Amino acid sequence: MSLTRQLKWCGAVTLIVTLLGGCIPYSRERPGYVDLCESEHTFSVDSPGGKQEIFLETYLYDHAIPGRYMPEKRGHFTIPHVQGPEAEPEFYVQLIAYNKGRQRLSHPGSKGLPPLPVILDTRQAYIDLGDGKHRSARPEVFLGTRSFPYDFPEDNMEFARPSPYDINSDEVHRNVPRITNNDDYGSAYVVFKIYNKYANTRWLIHLGELEIAGQKVNIPPLKLCYQPTLKWIGIEPLMRP
Repeated sequence: MSLTRQLKWCGAVTLIVTLLGGCIPYSRERPGYVDLCESEHTFSVDSPGGKQEIFLETYLYDHAIPGRYMPEKRGHFTIPHVQGPEAEPEFYVQLIAYNKGRQRLSHPGSKGLPPLPVILDTRQAYIDLGDGKHRSARPEVFLGTRSFPYDFPEDNMEFARPSPYDINSDEVHRNVPRITNNDDYGSAYVVFKIYNKYANTRWLIHLGELEIAGQKVNIPPLKLCYQPTLKWIGIEPLMRP
């Protein structure tokens, strides 16, 4: 083999080794977590304007936050006047309610149907813990805010509204964060008097019923499902200055 061909061959091998050496395979893991088994619900009611569809979305996490690990995508909520070690994060469920074709206040100038009041009374809501015990919801509905970009309730009593409350109101839908499970409509939150870390698949969340156009509509109980730990091998380029 000529010297020139030897040099080209050695150069190619060196390049391949360098490229491979810049990528190191290592194990990755997304921890297991508990989430709602189902998040989307649809109801049909008779209204003065005819039959209308009502959509209710329910979430435990802001699924739109960038990143891989769902257990890290849940903000802490504590009642503001509780301080110190007693201020444990409480459990909450995000609700997004709207009638089909409703005007989207988050899109200035957009047209749409007028809102149909969707009344929720959180004094009816509770969690069946699966062991014969219940935990009731706080009597207030907590609103979202645009003061931070994600789908979390504001732990400030200025954002609390007494029940019963219209969760399809303009007040709710004006506050849509930048990164959200629904970028058209705002959120309301039901907060339960129990620490987040106790959530498990035995829980059954009862939100009670909605009052829509004078009709009572039962919300199906929300079941929790375990999303198992995921493990895989990833290859990450080593970025050197």
